[in-house]
Amino acid sequence: MVDLTSRAQDALLASQTAARRFDPEAHIRLTADGAMVRQVLASRPEPGDAVLEVGALTIFVAPGVTGTVDADPSGTIAPTPPSVRTAPTVCGICGG
Repeated sequence: MVDLTSRAQDALLASQTAARRFDPEAHIRLTADGAMVRQVLASRPEPGDAVLEVGALTIFVAPGVTGTVDADPSGTIAPTPPSVRTAPTVCGICGG
């Protein structure tokens, strides 16, 4: 599950709006890029993507992207850890 801060929602909506000037079917897709979250343009979700709708914003979220996504004051997407889950971790001592 991904949560978007209001600043991230504004930044992603601005990106989606700008992209739709050139491609009316454009959406933002959040993907994992190492320990970071990256936004790319997509016209449809990839298999396994979650579709997140917040007001006028519809984004696709790739598997493994979780947590809270924020944007810095310039509008750059900045994930708040834990934002990318590559594999579950298990504590060797407590099993948790």
